[in-house]
Amino acid sequence: MSAPVQNNPPTQKRSRIIINLERALHLTPQGQQPFGGPTKKRKWPIVLGIIGIVLIALAIGGFFYWQHYKTKPAYSLALAINAAQRNDAAAFDEVFDTDKVVATFAPQMIDEAKGRFGTALTPAMQQRVEALIPLLLPQVKESVRNEVMKHVREATARAEGKPFFLVALFISYYADIKQQGDTATVSAKANDRNVELTMQRSDNNRWKVVGVNDPDLAKRLVDDIAKQLPAIGGNPINEARKQIEKRLPGILPGSGGKR
Repeated sequence: MSAPVQNNPPTQKRSRIIINLERALHLTPQGQQPFGGPTKKRKWPIVLGIIGIVLIALAIGGFFYWQHYKTKPAYSLALAINAAQRNDAAAFDEVFDTDKVVATFAPQMIDEAKGRFGTALTPAMQQRVEALIPLLLPQVKESVRNEVMKHVREATARAEGKPFFLVALFISYYADIKQQGDTATVSAKANDRNVELTMQRSDNNRWKVVGVNDPDLAKRLVDDIAKQLPAIGGNPINEARKQIEKRLPGILPGSGGKR
């Protein structure tokens, strides 16, 4: 008899799973490029371009703002501060109208001079003092400019050595500026001394100092004028009367000259 035939099932081939490790390292589970891949690198030029546009816009905006700021009284005042800190009289005069400033001291000096006469001041004497002071103002012109420069240096001592554009932008920390049309007032204080400046817009759209209100300086200017007269002593009112009688004979009551 023949041997029985065994019906063995056919042998199944095993399937092989091949993993591409190189590709797996560059793919996320969703099959997308991982962080830091080529897509991320392509974004950098866009980011840098946006940053560049923003910087250019800021530079252009800053340029036009600075040009506009030059037309403000604060900018001209910063020029005066810079000139005073460098003791540059020529540059200071570009912002400081000495002739107009000296003229504003006439009423201040008249009030100071009249105050020294006290009750001895008569209407006639007052008229003569008011006429005399303006004639003597040219003698104190240099003193006015030097004294104002000195005060500006003292009032802005913190600005010394600072870049000009910082001083110009932060000038409000050193002085109080109030603008009304083409006129501006500036109040500054140093060493318990208050000074008020008056500024006006000039034809070139810049500003100049045209007036100074400084009682302490007015007193010193009257002293400077008195120093040019013969030495005085004793009662200052009597001596002042003598000087006026000498210059303007017959004006004082009880004088022996012509009236």
